[in-house]
Amino acid sequence: MRSGRAFAYVIALFLSVAVLGQEVGPLELAKRIFDLNGFPELSMHVTGEYSGRPSGEDLASGLRQEFRLLDETDSSAVVAMALTDSAGNGSDAYLFFQRDTIWKMNAFRALAMTGMIEDVKNGLEALSPREVEEMIRSAADSNNKYALFSTREEYDFMLGNARLTLASDSAIIRYFEDHRSDFERIKDAAVAELERLPKESERTQSLVEDLQPDYRKLFISSVSQGYELGDVVDFLIGGMLDNSVGYFYAKDPKNVPRMDPSRIIMVREIGNGWYLYKTT
Repeated sequence: MRSGRAFAYVIALFLSVAVLGQEVGPLELAKRIFDLNGFPELSMHVTGEYSGRPSGEDLASGLRQEFRLLDETDSSAVVAMALTDSAGNGSDAYLFFQRDTIWKMNAFRALAMTGMIEDVKNGLEALSPREVEEMIRSAADSNNKYALFSTREEYDFMLGNARLTLASDSAIIRYFEDHRSDFERIKDAAVAELERLPKESERTQSLVEDLQPDYRKLFISSVSQGYELGDVVDFLIGGMLDNSVGYFYAKDPKNVPRMDPSRIIMVREIGNGWYLYKTT
């Protein structure tokens, strides 16, 4: 009788281990939630503000999907989802998960308020070279300080900055790699400047302002250190209000800020202390 109870206990233990071994992790769960064919068990894996929409049923057919695990702890995780259509146009979203007894998705985020930037990009792209020159001459002749741009350099920066802000995460990282030596040179100057300056904890501290022409050629709006990202060097590309995208350099990995749905919605490692980030 005792041996029978022991045998039953062993079987129960084996089955419980098998069930736990089948638990769906956040990366696989992200793929199932956004499966174009649907996910029948979706209602079991939603919590918080995420009610199950958007999901794979909201996506157009023919989209290519890529998923990347950005961070995972025992109780939380973030997965990046990249979508690309047949024309090569891409978009990125960030899926937040939390775990109690099983993993559940609790928030969906993407860079917000991009409509105005898209309008600026489209308007600048529509201008012919002759129209650009005419607008520059008009701004100079009228001394109009409210002109959209007054030099060719300003036009090039505005267009390049808008394009980079709206680009896919993979394209923004490729751009960094193509210009890594320039970024490294400016970063080295910024780090050296920080070592000479008293630390500012209550406000953003602008850096390497004498190198503004150099980083604007890279379509970077500013280089700074501030309370928002912490002890890193922030290479801000752009965005609208608090919805921003940029790169940062963290000398110490412990200074890399954590992601959360309410502020820093994406941090993706590029390498050698560099990261891509987005906020909302």
